[in-house]
Amino acid sequence: MKVKRLPFEVSLNRKFILISSAILLLLATLPLTLNVNPAGGVGVTAYSGREYTLADFPRPFIPVNGSNTNAFIIIPSSNPHGPCGAAHTMDTMGGVLVAYTLGIEGAENGAPVNLHTAMDSYSYISVYDYDNAKVTVTDTESNLIVIGGPGVNQVAYYYNELKDNNGNPVLPVIYMRDDSGGYLYVQSTGNRYRIETDGNDRVIADYGVIQIYRDGTRYVLLVYGLGGEGTRAAAEVLSNFNSWNLNGIAAIIKYFDSDGNGFLDTISIVETVPAPEVTVEVYYDSACTTVVSSIDWGVIEAGGSANTTVYVKNLGNTPVTLTLSTQNWSPPEAAQYIEVSWDYDGRVLAPNEVLPVTLTLTVSANATNITDFSFEIVITSQG
Repeated sequence: MKVKRLPFEVSLNRKFILISSAILLLLATLPLTLNVNPAGGVGVTAYSGREYTLADFPRPFIPVNGSNTNAFIIIPSSNPHGPCGAAHTMDTMGGVLVAYTLGIEGAENGAPVNLHTAMDSYSYISVYDYDNAKVTVTDTESNLIVIGGPGVNQVAYYYNELKDNNGNPVLPVIYMRDDSGGYLYVQSTGNRYRIETDGNDRVIADYGVIQIYRDGTRYVLLVYGLGGEGTRAAAEVLSNFNSWNLNGIAAIIKYFDSDGNGFLDTISIVETVPAPEVTVEVYYDSACTTVVSSIDWGVIEAGGSANTTVYVKNLGNTPVTLTLSTQNWSPPEAAQYIEVSWDYDGRVLAPNEVLPVTLTLTVSANATNITDFSFEIVITSQG
């Protein structure tokens, strides 16, 4: 059975207006986000159809619906550093292309982009522990656009080496090396991409990757090539995203010599890694005919709460358990006054089983001066 993707957006503004010192009015509805296990693959926990993919670019790296988006473009250092060598000039050029596009897109959306640039070795971005040979990413909140591969950018190195709880790489495409040199490895298909040369040892094809990964409450976009030309080609595709129909969570870019004159002249996308499919769904009704797109909590007094019942269905082929969390609070202090809980007791949800759960939104009696906020509810399935 083909599973459905959630049709609604990731983040919408939700407003409380202070009616008196005790009354808060919810003017809009609260969206749900589902966090589910992918169908097959490497066993990495992934989000549902509401998870940002390459098709959403330049979101979430520019403001959406008035939200405050903080993003860094991370350029690798031109000197050897940490576990990495010196960067290529093309890495900087790639960063310029992407930054230009984000600036234009932000202006067209009527909101300034809170965009910064930084070297990968700046201590507020990442640090390398020489004693333990370990990279630590110190900025854990900003969205990141990482230019340059694991060989030159230590933030890219960190994510390339990052593993899930089962010891599997979290990225859909990883950089690897063997006796023949470096290559891009697509985990879901096993495909490998290497720099290609002709009989005169001239490069006739370079490959790059664009991939997006959700790291907690922020997104990381990695853009790099096996060589400098591959990085430039990947950045060019991203900067001209409207012409390339990007989709999925990763795209392999080929930059090749189409006429045999010894110069790379043509760019194509040779493989796309699709986003994971949803294995659980949330409905308004017990018959599971209408998917939940929003929840209207109505009027809530400060110090009060509101309840609503939804129905969670396991669309997968294996039993799962569920967990509830919230994320992406804006402003962050709103999380101090608003709490979401449920009555789920930890029971196992069998394939095709439907489970009613009651969600409760509680507002602190001390909630004041909250005029605009947004956050997401995350339901995670594990099985």
